[in-house]
Parts: sequence; C-alpha cells; structure tokens
Amino acid sequence: MSIVISVVSHKHFKIIKDLQSLEHLAPYFDVYLIDNVKEAGLEEWCQNHNINYLANEIKCGFGENNNKVFDAAFKNGIGEDDWFLVLNPDVVIEKERIFELVEKMRHDRVRLATVNLYKDINFKTYDNAVRHFPTLTDFFKSYLTGANPTIIDKSKITEPAKVDWASGSFLMFDAELYQQIGGFDKSYFMYCEDIDICLRSMALQKEKVTFYPTVKALHFAAHSNRKLLSKSFFWHLRSMVRYLWVKKTMPHSL
Repeated sequence: MSIVISVVSHKHFKIIKDLQSLEHLAPYFDVYLIDNVKEAGLEEWCQNHNINYLANEIKCGFGENNNKVFDAAFKNGIGEDDWFLVLNPDVVIEKERIFELVEKMRHDRVRLATVNLYKDINFKTYDNAVRHFPTLTDFFKSYLTGANPTIIDKSKITEPAKVDWASGSFLMFDAELYQQIGGFDKSYFMYCEDIDICLRSMALQKEKVTFYPTVKALHFAAHSNRKLLSKSFFWHLRSMVRYLWVKKTMPHSL
C-alpha cells in the first residue's frame, strides 16, 4: 500500500514551517510538495524532512499542480491499494487519522472521501467544506447576501454520508479512481476545480464523495477577497460558468 500526499505551495513556506504538519507526516507517507513560485529555502527544507520536492518554471493552477504530483508519484504504475491525498498546506491532520480514514474507506468500499475539517484547535467551529452542487443563482446569492445555500449542516451528520462535493483542502482518492477520471481539469485556475472533480467522479465512475464526520482535522484557512466585482469575483464567475457547462454535458443520470 502506498499513500501519497500532494501539497501545492504558493508562498506557503512560512505556514508550512509554523504548523509542522508535513514534517510529522513525512516518515509515514510519500509526501510530495510542488512549489509554484520557487520560494527561497523551501527545496532545502523539503530535503531535510524527506519530502519530495517539485517546482514549476511557470505558475500553474491548483488542479494542474496536483496532476503533476500524481504523475510523478505514480510514474511506475498504480497498485490496487494505492491512495492519493490532496491536502492544503494549511491543514493539520495526525497520521493516525489518515490511517483511520483509509481503513474506513477500505471497509466501506469507498474510493473518494473527505474528513471533518474544523477552524479551531478545540474542534468547535466547523469549516463549511462539504456542500451541495451549486447553481448560478447560488453563486450570486453568496456574493450579494453572504449566505451560501449550498452549505451542508455538518452538525446534523453523525455517520458517514454521501455528499455532492467537498473542498479540495482535503480529498482522499483511490489512486485508480483519480486516474480513471483524468485527475483535475487544468482549465480551471483558482476556483471550482474541486466541485468539477467530484462531479466527474459521480458522473463517470458512480462514486460520490463520502464524508466521515468522526475523522477530524484542522484547517487554518485564509480566505481571499470575495467582494462583488473584485478580481476574485470574476475569476470565480469564469470557473462557475465552466463548471455549469461541464455539468450540463454530463450523463442525464445526474
């Protein structure tokens, strides 16, 4: 069995060092870090902590970066019990929780899953990381009112549950599934890559995301500017339009 962890760093060296999560995971998993901006000292730090270091000459999007890690990690082929974890650099999870998740996925015959992310060390404040598939109306409503109707109330879920999609902050794939659906769509740059890959997993391989509420991790997220008509807004709108087009072309079984 191989569990590969893929981390994309875009000026995240400081938080990676401060959280100390990756250095604690590296002795137990095949941790890959892809450096999108070639930060000074990051390659040496990775070498010192037995972390596989990759770097880009030209900046790439989140999805394309994870695809590059996947290709590097599984260049010699995929075994029948290999796993690929897409992990944000600002997520902290204990090694035991990763092993626990994989065991649960094996037992339940699940090929795509996420865990219960929290924003605080006391595990009191949920990160709204599992959601329903959005509509264009949902998109505008979230910007205009600040309320997002796609958010799933995790407090009501006590057992493993199927959800439409989960944040790319933490997605555990059976490696073969990731390959079968072609990984992330690199046409997205900043937003909706995670929605898209969960949609295609369901449409192409009949595999929905399973949310495991009892497996916990911390997400120290710093959200970008989401004001109406900001640069972030237009990037998000562009990705949303693409996602809606992809959804429309998917099998009617959706």
